[in-house]
Amino acid sequence: MSERTVWITGAGVVSPGGPGRAALLELMLAGRSAVAPVDELGGLPAGRAPVHPNGRNGKRLDRSAALFLMAAEEAWAGAGLGDVGLALERCGVIEGSSLGPVADVLRAFEGWMGEAARQPPTPTGLVRFLTGAGGATFAHAHGIAGPVLHVSAGSVAAACAIGEAARKIAQGELDVAVAGGAECPLHEYIVGHFQAAGILASARNGEAPCRPFDAHRNGTVLGEGAGVVVLEAADHARRRGARGLAALMGYGLATEAHSMTAPDPAGTGVIAAVTQALRAISPGDVDWIKAHGTGTAMNDAAECRGLATVFGPALARVPLTSLKPMLGHSLGASGAVETVAVVLALQEDLVPPTLGTECPDPALPPCRIALRGERLAARRVLLLSESFGGRCAALAVGRI
Repeated sequence: MSERTVWITGAGVVSPGGPGRAALLELMLAGRSAVAPVDELGGLPAGRAPVHPNGRNGKRLDRSAALFLMAAEEAWAGAGLGDVGLALERCGVIEGSSLGPVADVLRAFEGWMGEAARQPPTPTGLVRFLTGAGGATFAHAHGIAGPVLHVSAGSVAAACAIGEAARKIAQGELDVAVAGGAECPLHEYIVGHFQAAGILASARNGEAPCRPFDAHRNGTVLGEGAGVVVLEAADHARRRGARGLAALMGYGLATEAHSMTAPDPAGTGVIAAVTQALRAISPGDVDWIKAHGTGTAMNDAAECRGLATVFGPALARVPLTSLKPMLGHSLGASGAVETVAVVLALQEDLVPPTLGTECPDPALPPCRIALRGERLAARRVLLLSESFGGRCAALAVGRI
């Protein structure tokens, strides 16, 4: 039995640029970074989403779950699924994150320990500190009766959520899936661990803190946000007269048995994940690459070597972008936030810039970093995500 074509029919996002697709698109078109010093982190640069969820869900859910819910509602509305008589048992939700509600748990515990007369725990905490509560809350609000899952796989979590949801649709298990992720890791204790590991960049002499693939790169910057897409079988979308924003053309997931914290220098996980994602298309059909591009020395080098193995000399001609300097690294949510960014960029014939990078590292395999925003009527884009534990994920997204 042939697999069904999977379309992206809705997209929603909350990013450091603000709530909604329009804010993220404006950021990319302007070539502007939303990374800024955060007072609570001692002035360390990070990408904070300027959104404070309120109302019932804002109080009942932790911040990351509430942001997921906001992005999912935008995606659902954009897909036009409100009153179309869906078979709700054939709809699902897959949410991904690396840390889930950990930052909110830490803040709540700190507050509780500081109370002179400690208030007893309440039943609402069972939902507030429940990993995957954002997806479950969304499913309940819309009567979704299919699988509602949470994926925890480090920084590839949201990319995996999208890829696994697409598989369920392609194989006929579902017609519609809401998939993506959210992350809010900007707590001083969490950030302190990244600092101790030497992963975070610090601005020096007014330079951009995060400079992926640059000869002088010295680390990444953290961020928060949420990204969600509505995936739908193309035949199902056509029957209801829906217009697809893009097609999900491939997905790959691999693990390097090398180190829990360092990538394989040869980029073997990147090679395997990209090869899987490009089963239906050739590397020569990829018009630009959205790299993971953290700005750390080892990760950028391994990623570039892996891509060079797959693309060969063509890598020197294909524009390559990292969005981490613009948005920060939202860990488990990054794959979904950046997928929404790619969908928006495709519609605008845009290759977003890699901000901060000025001097591509000559020690890397030849590659064409998009130092400035470019206009390109791209047909297909490759997206990469990588994580501690040696996990590598790739998605192929194309114009319909």
